[in-house]
Amino acid sequence: MYQIETTISFEAAHRLYGIDTYSKECSDSVHGHSYKVTVYLSRSETTTSGMVIDFKYVKKIIKETIENKYDHSLILRDIDPLVSAIQTLAPEQKLNVVSDSPTAEWMARTFYYELFQEVKKIDEWVDIVMVSVQETENNIATYFEGEYR
Repeated sequence: MYQIETTISFEAAHRLYGIDTYSKECSDSVHGHSYKVTVYLSRSETTTSGMVIDFKYVKKIIKETIENKYDHSLILRDIDPLVSAIQTLAPEQKLNVVSDSPTAEWMARTFYYELFQEVKKIDEWVDIVMVSVQETENNIATYFEGEYR
């Protein structure tokens, strides 16, 4: 089994509206992070070119799937009253409205499934092992399927 990983970064803001367990700083305030996303991919055997998958393809998929959509955006839950206010007062704002609380855990799971679909279009033998989203220097959320490794 072979495994590769690649990391990208993007800037985004979010608010964790309507969740009682979060600190007031996160639930009441729009705040931003410099996110780092690490994607781990595997394949049982390398291709005829000796690779799991060409990093060029992986970077292109990540840019199109994650960076273009989320970089310099505001990510809000659909029940957040700021959504309608921003859509009305600042329609040019790059806004991503999501159905769950936009936590690092939500991002890791969402990115995992979005990237999985895109990678399979390129090479059905490559698997996404896991996706990690680093929100701060010390806080990282990871999503993978199956049992804990």
